[in-house]
Amino acid sequence: MNFRKSSSAHSAEDAEREWFASLLWRAFPEARSENDLAELAAEVLTSDKRPVTPRTVRNWLRCENSPHFRYVLRVIALVGAEAVFQVIDPEVRS
Repeated sequence: MNFRKSSSAHSAEDAEREWFASLLWRAFPEARSENDLAELAAEVLTSDKRPVTPRTVRNWLRCENSPHFRYVLRVIALVGAEAVFQVIDPEVRS
């Protein structure tokens, strides 16, 4: 029995991570570098009970980890409604 993920499942997850990374760049257009973006996003996404570190944001930007849905929703809210349409129809370009 093979428990390896299929390549299509892997590439779908990669595409989702890449989409979120690009969404972060759109949410913080003032960022001039990955480190700058990581600092800005971590500050905005941190709450009293759930801190977000710049390292975590860098991992999202490098598509090494997937964010929790709560952060996806918050970044979508920062970007605006067109980001929702990208989730529904990935062919939509901004």
